[in-house]
Amino acid sequence: MSSNTPAAAVLSATPAIGIGFRLPIVEWTMANLGSFDVFEITVDHYIYGGDRTRGAIKDLVGRIPLVAHGIGLSIGTDVPVDEAYLAQVAAAIEALKIPSYSEHLAWTKVPGYDVANLLPVPKSYEVAESLIEKIKFVQAYLDVPFSLENISYVFDFPDSALSDSQFFNLIFQETGVGMLLDVENVLVNSQNYGFDALTFLDELPAGIATGMHMAGGPVVERPYLDGPFWVDSHAQEVPDQALMLLAHALQRQQPQTIIVERDARVQYVDEIASDVARVRKCVAALGNPAARVA
Repeated sequence: MSSNTPAAAVLSATPAIGIGFRLPIVEWTMANLGSFDVFEITVDHYIYGGDRTRGAIKDLVGRIPLVAHGIGLSIGTDVPVDEAYLAQVAAAIEALKIPSYSEHLAWTKVPGYDVANLLPVPKSYEVAESLIEKIKFVQAYLDVPFSLENISYVFDFPDSALSDSQFFNLIFQETGVGMLLDVENVLVNSQNYGFDALTFLDELPAGIATGMHMAGGPVVERPYLDGPFWVDSHAQEVPDQALMLLAHALQRQQPQTIIVERDARVQYVDEIASDVARVRKCVAALGNPAARVA
């Protein structure tokens, strides 16, 4: 597989800022095409979508830079990489002339069953070793750079011997894989599990983030919960705390793209446009040394 779109199409001194392309708001999206620098395409929407979905995505080729993001690789499942699925991903990337691909460091399937959710892996040396082999397989299979995203999680395994940053850093060191840094997920996990989000960001290697995600979700309270629980539902506006973390992360990271994700309440397009504008303002402010986080 090869891509005819040069990586420079999405690379610049400042991040390309855009949204995840969603079919229910395609008319609004296309009417406001000039408001975005880049779209993130969920390759699974292209692979499994109908003719209308595939046609709408194909119509973007050559009109705006695209990056590819997946939800179905399930690299954290303790089985070999699904090569048939990866072949579909590769074909989609080639057809859409996309210069990069990212997935989640998570598992979503077990043999014969799709749990339809992003679930965490145990953060242990044994699991890291298995993931490293599979990451190298994906890197060798694809002709475009591969990055992994940090997920939000609703539980952690008791045999996790490493912190989030230690686990990611071990994988980075052994594979050279990039990171799709989901800033909202860092915020959510830090609130739910009591670690310091700034420390997590500072412990990541400088320049490791190839892209970033921004999103928002509710804080829920239930009688059976020990306290408020933050949910990354991609259904609400980006919280101010996430923008603060974005500004901090950008001190050491130079992502090619920053994508605002919205998967529910997508009809509230004014909120999406506002989030893109707020991200732009945050990035622009970093051009002023006085605005930089120490």
